Amino acid sequence: MAKAERVIKPEKQQEVENLKAKFGGAKGIVLADYTGVTVAEVSALRRKCREAGVEYKVVKNTLAKIAVRDADIQGLAEHFDGPIAVALSSVDTAAPARVLSDFVKTYQKLTIKVGYFDGRIYSRSQIDEIANLPSREVLVALLIGTIQSPISQLIWCLESGMRDVVSVIDQAGKKAGTSS
Repeated sequence: MAKAERVIKPEKQQEVENLKAKFGGAKGIVLADYTGVTVAEVSALRRKCREAGVEYKVVKNTLAKIAVRDADIQGLAEHFDGPIAVALSSVDTAAPARVLSDFVKTYQKLTIKVGYFDGRIYSRSQIDEIANLPSREVLVALLIGTIQSPISQLIWCLESGMRDVVSVIDQAGKKAGTSS
């Protein structure tokens, strides 16, 4: 016999819709167990999240499960058990992983459970690897530098060849001027 679908109270339906919109629009989602984290530490974490463009929210598991199912996020609903907080970003895929991983390094109380990026569930160790990747802006700058480098070197070589030709002509002209 199939499990009966849970009926949502009207006052909770808006919260489910808000969560669904946030989950559906997120590029990166990280779930964490916040057991043992103090109010002051959570305030510090929220500040770091805001600075990085990440939203940090403690969620009610039953509502979050419904929201991720409605947002068609496969495999995430089963990880909503116990005290769960969600960090998500609609701008930078790796930002939630970076912020929470840095927090764990400092306070060692938060437990990262799983992450969801580009349609896949990632384990705690994979999230640590993602957190250590350079930001998108740094990667773009590195790519541009890599593309630009050969062109810059070619231009420098061509210019140096022209400088050498001009220098030889200049020296020949000076020598011809002094020998007359």
